[in-house]
Amino acid sequence: MRGERRRPLAITLLDGLIALILIGPTVGRVVPTSGSTVLLALLGGVAGVGVGLLRARTMYVGRVGRTRDVILRRSPLEYGLLVVLVAARSFENAARTSTSSWALPAFSGLITFALVESLARAAFIGERFLRGPALADSYGEAEVPRPEAE
Repeated sequence: MRGERRRPLAITLLDGLIALILIGPTVGRVVPTSGSTVLLALLGGVAGVGVGLLRARTMYVGRVGRTRDVILRRSPLEYGLLVVLVAARSFENAARTSTSSWALPAFSGLITFALVESLARAAFIGERFLRGPALADSYGEAEVPRPEAE
């Protein structure tokens, strides 16, 4: 269907792993520095789970039978949630370079939001893959005639 794409589940799950490798060490260094950074990191994490869940629900169409592939959809809501994520990451860069007293706690919350959103989205898509029925045996491929069973 228009706006949908077939993608191996492993690539979708790797999104979260890559975020953990790239963003995780920074979160580990920044968050424990003060009570306000911990508080904003917790708030960012909760928001990240919410946005990750919404993006996963919006994106996930189904799985392809007899494969490890998922069908993901781009929609206006998913693009809107992506804009929120991009805006947060842009603000994160400004907060990181600022010398203001609010900058480190804001950076802590935003970077945790980005990390948790990526992990949550991958986890929710993986969970739906495991529990949901297959859409079809093949999706987006030319149907090949099967020999009749004799």
